[in-house]
Amino acid sequence: MADQEKQMILAAQRGQTDGYKYLMGRYGRQVQLLVAQMVGDCRDAEELTQDTFVRAFEHLKDFDPERASFQTWLSRIAYRHALNHLRSHGLATKPLEEGRCLPESDEANSTDERLNRLDEAIDRLRPEERTLLHLHYYEERSLQEIAQVTGVAAGPLANRLQRIRQKLRKLLDIDH
Repeated sequence: MADQEKQMILAAQRGQTDGYKYLMGRYGRQVQLLVAQMVGDCRDAEELTQDTFVRAFEHLKDFDPERASFQTWLSRIAYRHALNHLRSHGLATKPLEEGRCLPESDEANSTDERLNRLDEAIDRLRPEERTLLHLHYYEERSLQEIAQVTGVAAGPLANRLQRIRQKLRKLLDIDH
């Protein structure tokens, strides 16, 4: 963990606004993207992101850098909060709204037909499947980090990712 991040976490633990602002600025979009991948609705994602930070700041004293990085700890809070939201709403899933929740990137602006087809196929996955793909491929998290976020052991996660890739291949073949 970088020295500046350590200092800002300590500042936030002491209730200093600068610490809160730093952590929200550094991790806000990442948390929102993670939540948006799960819930598929921009307004819900924004609200759940704010709730995630409120919960994280309320429990900042519980953060232990020896157990996980701040990013992983915060992602776990976001993941669980979004999962609870989905459960309370009957796991209703919707595809992301034209990527409006996502930060702009070259891929999002690409006219490449294959990427568009892949995006459409990913939108058809269950929230948990989209989230695993997001954590592993977009955020480039290791299986051990994803295990800490989701509470599922690394071995079964590897199997799930394999099944998700197979499912995507089938969806892409059907659409072709």
